[in-house]
Amino acid sequence: MRGSRLAKLLVLFLALGLVAAACSSNKGGTTGGTASTSGSSPSATESSDEGGTITIGSDEANDHGSKDFTGQDDASIEVDSFYFEPTVVKGSAGQQIKLELENESGTTHNFTLADQNIDQDIEGGQKVEVTVTLPQSGFLEFFCKFHKASGMVGELSV
Repeated sequence: MRGSRLAKLLVLFLALGLVAAACSSNKGGTTGGTASTSGSSPSATESSDEGGTITIGSDEANDHGSKDFTGQDDASIEVDSFYFEPTVVKGSAGQQIKLELENESGTTHNFTLADQNIDQDIEGGQKVEVTVTLPQSGFLEFFCKFHKASGMVGELSV
């Protein structure tokens, strides 16, 4: 019975995704992974290809763009209903960044980066800071432990 409900919800979400994609004015599309930017509106360090999902590790993430923080000591990340913005945080190998995580929803969210033993809850409407270290190569996955299954996943990458 539960599997049947889950299957129905999955079909509903897929149908809504198809409708949203059909109504989108984005002609370029995203094929998965970190999207590149086409056009002239965003800066060279920020992607505006938001929407849809990307795969991070083996998890689906709600895509809200990427931003390169190379050479910066701190960064702001919006935490909201089932996403992090930017979803992909880029920088230099081994770079430390103090992230200000601002929860713009009324729901408690979380920032978990298991590889660095970070597990920080963020109450609705609140801000917290965590310091992360970008990997020497590849990427590290972070997520909201409460909403990971709903696509609240992101990555630190070099």
